Amino acid sequence: MLFLVMIVGFIVLMYFVMIRPQKRRQREQQNMQNQVEAGARIMTIGGLYGTVVDSDEETVTLEASDDVFLVFARQAVARVLSAEDEAPSEEAAIDEEEATLTDEDLERLRSSDEGDGKHSGKPDRKEY
Repeated sequence: MLFLVMIVGFIVLMYFVMIRPQKRRQREQQNMQNQVEAGARIMTIGGLYGTVVDSDEETVTLEASDDVFLVFARQAVARVLSAEDEAPSEEAAIDEEEATLTDEDLERLRSSDEGDGKHSGKPDRKEY
């Protein structure tokens, strides 16, 4: 009889420790995905950030950059970003001069593309 009580107690403990919190998280995620509306900044499960421009029952359309629209299933929405999530850090800020390739950089890239069409990698690396 004691053994039966221990088994039932273990099952009840597993329910409260594992199953119930998981179902609660799933319900919260589902509610968040269903409440996404146009204008919301979101992140997809693949890590893509964008602004919702349109949505229906099954899909959301994101604007990833100017005139680039992507359609995702609602289940692909990982989270809705708040204002503090979107604030860029000072460390991550890159000025335009650093982000732009110079003519010298472009020339170096063009010259590395010429040749036998095979990427050589590091000079000391063996190619198979």
